[in-house]
Amino acid sequence: MTLDDLKSNSMKDQPDEKSNGDKAEGPRSLSTRWRPAALILGLLCLGLLVTVILLIIQLSQVSDLLKQQKVKLTHQEDILEGQALAQRQAEKSSQESQRELEMIETLAHKLDEKSKKLMELQQQNLNLQKALEKAANFSGIHPANHRPFQFPILDGVISEETQQLMALGGRYSFDAPLV
Repeated sequence: MTLDDLKSNSMKDQPDEKSNGDKAEGPRSLSTRWRPAALILGLLCLGLLVTVILLIIQLSQVSDLLKQQKVKLTHQEDILEGQALAQRQAEKSSQESQRELEMIETLAHKLDEKSKKLMELQQQNLNLQKALEKAANFSGIHPANHRPFQFPILDGVISEETQQLMALGGRYSFDAPLV
């Protein structure tokens, strides 16, 4: 078989006229066979295009949702960080309060000690005031001989005349007569 034979056989296989009586126009007769396949392929491409567009829209929405979630997460992290900072500050102020409380307790203890000491000193002062009042009320009369300004310490050592002289402002001299 030669090339001419093939051409003639393929031409014989093709009808020259259409069923309605028109003549076939060559390449158009081939397109009639492929028309349903092309229509199906076109519909499939259109479906794929719509699907891709819908997927892009969904991807955009998901991307927006992810951005919103990221913003919310960042906001929550900021809140947690603020709470942690507030907790650390509260702990720090609690420790400072504890130290101040201990200092107050120490100062209160010292104040109690000082108050006790002050009370003792006030009692001593009162005792001294009483002793001074007794000394101020002292008449100067020796209970043994009822003479003023007697010095009981000197009884028996210095004569009464010398004691009287000393009571009147005189000074004791070592030449004074002893008893």
